[in-house]
Amino acid sequence: MTPTALASPDWNTMSMEDVLELAITDENRARDYYRHAAAISGNLHTRRMLLDLSAMEQQHADILGHELVELRVQKDLEAGMAD
Repeated sequence: MTPTALASPDWNTMSMEDVLELAITDENRARDYYRHAAAISGNLHTRRMLLDLSAMEQQHADILGHELVELRVQKDLEAGMAD
């Protein structure tokens, strides 16, 4: 797995929703990277550490996903109040 260069986001024009979506994508990439590294590791200690790191990245993605849902619910509520 070779790291790829990603375009830098324009933080000045991104919405909070965009930021959370990007963060979730980054956490998922990190999770997948650690899983892949664990799969090819020949050292049991290293493999366990990489799987632990992968699990942490999944937790981060889950937390961010919850925040994204909450943000969207709040947005919908505010749009409903404006009607």
